[in-house]
Amino acid sequence: MKFKPLLGFGVLLLSVVWLVVQNQRLQLYLDLALSYQSQEQKLPESNAQQRLQVDPNYDALPQQARDEVAQQASQRRPSTTGTAFSSFTDTENARARANEIMPKLYDSFLNALGIPGTERQRIMEALVDFGAQRYQMLDELLAGSISPDQAVALFGADALSENLQNLLTATQQDDLRQYDQLLRNDTLREVYQQSLRNMGTALEGATREEVTQALVNEIVSAENNWGSLVAEDGSMRSAYNDKLAAFDRARNALGPDLNTQQLEHLDRFIETQSSGIDVILEASSDRSGSVSITQARVGVENLPH
Repeated sequence: MKFKPLLGFGVLLLSVVWLVVQNQRLQLYLDLALSYQSQEQKLPESNAQQRLQVDPNYDALPQQARDEVAQQASQRRPSTTGTAFSSFTDTENARARANEIMPKLYDSFLNALGIPGTERQRIMEALVDFGAQRYQMLDELLAGSISPDQAVALFGADALSENLQNLLTATQQDDLRQYDQLLRNDTLREVYQQSLRNMGTALEGATREEVTQALVNEIVSAENNWGSLVAEDGSMRSAYNDKLAAFDRARNALGPDLNTQQLEHLDRFIETQSSGIDVILEASSDRSGSVSITQARVGVENLPH
């Protein structure tokens, strides 16, 4: 689905972005991914801008699917597998993380929309509930033990905005979709920039900017289901295959503008990214402008079918 920004929303979005960028205390626990290796990176942010990432949008699903997911989440016992997701999927920890992160992420957005106090509180409570459900259901998703409809209802492209459909107007839902896409784009851009820097000096300056933007444009696109953890069919493996196609499109677009050494650099980056799915579990920024990102990798062989 492609979104056509409205003029009024464009002004609103710019205001929200300014608020988010200025608030260096924002941090985001991103919902996703099984880790057989977890890693933490500190990304220097020269312009002191906060980078965030959230999951965007998906096509509407029956309320029954959302109710089933909620029921499973409420009945779920804490994970005892000892993976990097144990602390995320534990019921109490999931609620605590959502209580901490969702308000930090969405306060400025709700303020900019001008939603009154009581209604605003209900929306924030719904955001926290939804965030907690996603944390709790991570290992079920990665084990392939939830249905495709349930996967889309929690981890699909429109999951967040659809979950709030009874509390937001249609216009506000569209605003939320675009806001989430902006945040995802911003964070992914920072991660890719750092990765490209770490892999050598063949891509620098304006050329690295061009490569990064082309990659982000294809990953966070309608063709790639806006970079969601699951594809439109609810499958993580389908999402992985769609990501490979997105990288191919980006490389084809960049090919004529890059020399042999630069193309080799890009190919190494794509090869590394294609060996699995790296997802951001946690991102935070301190007052010095340093962004700390904890990532986890799901190997291709470990993706559920």
